[in-house]
Amino acid sequence: MLPKEIDALKRACIYSIPPNKLGYCGPDKSWKTLNSFISNPTKQNAEAAKHLLTNFNALYPYLELIADANSLEPFDAEVIEAYWIGNQLLENVSCKQIQKTILSFQNFGLPKSIAEKKASELPDGMLPHHSMHVLYINFISQKVEPIVKNLSNCLVQWAKVLEETPKGIRVKGIELFLESAELKLREKEKIVHNPFNLALKPNDIVTVHWSSSIEIVTEQKQKLESYTFKNLNTLSLLGKSNE
Repeated sequence: MLPKEIDALKRACIYSIPPNKLGYCGPDKSWKTLNSFISNPTKQNAEAAKHLLTNFNALYPYLELIADANSLEPFDAEVIEAYWIGNQLLENVSCKQIQKTILSFQNFGLPKSIAEKKASELPDGMLPHHSMHVLYINFISQKVEPIVKNLSNCLVQWAKVLEETPKGIRVKGIELFLESAELKLREKEKIVHNPFNLALKPNDIVTVHWSSSIEIVTEQKQKLESYTFKNLNTLSLLGKSNE
């Protein structure tokens, strides 16, 4: 594998490990195989990691969706970046293509009535970024309750590193909250874990997923912020149009 391919697959793995450890996404204990690839990126370990990731039902359908719309492969670096961070590939996915993917979620446990309702009511302008899944679809798995705290933890957040403490990394990040039946974002200081032993220093910008710091994205924060707010604002407009 080329270094770019290794880095891309590692990125897919590191975002998938925290929810898998909690039992929320992907085949049980997949995180062990994903960690094996991260620590020893051989061809054999790469194939094992890819095989498991294709069974992450809240991840792989989106990678296929973005890839198909852009004539790429699901594990291409740009496709993985588009889903987790955000990039221009998202703009090439049509509303009808997204609706088809939403309907497919009923094959993975999302009740048919919910899948059909979400597909038919998909607001124009929603993009197939991870934030869309969190904010609009919520969860496919019945193992996690769709309350605001869990939605906030699942959302890929951006956070500025403040300091390392005995309990973990103190960051100034964000959280979702509900106000007048509308999801909004606000700043919040919190302690997060550092499971991938990132070499962090004050003022680094990291992504946070399920209370774990995932990667340093100081130069990509603007993309993540932009696409998250695009979907949040689109959802807000949908709510106002239904009032």
